Amino acid sequence: MPKPLFKPPRHLVSEWPEIFEDLYMNTMPVAYLNQLRLEFADGRIWEINIQEQLANSTSNEVADKLLNIFQEYRNDIKKMDFQMDIERLKTDIQESSKNIF
Repeated sequence: MPKPLFKPPRHLVSEWPEIFEDLYMNTMPVAYLNQLRLEFADGRIWEINIQEQLANSTSNEVADKLLNIFQEYRNDIKKMDFQMDIERLKTDIQESSKNIF
């Protein structure tokens, strides 16, 4: 199992704990992310439009780029927040669950 990097923000975990409680950024499908915001200890803020990145790269390439950022700046990142397409995620999980039985 990959080493956990960052947990989702508390507000997202509280919205759907059975999905997000044990989820870390290195295990989250990037296709459901809309935007990622990183705040650094030195005051810098990076806002990364994930959907824009996905329009130009595969989801694996975007995920690799994000993991590299997380690993490189792990000690410098003070706060992380992201916007996620929760409705799409719920729909996809419900659809996949129907196919199990």
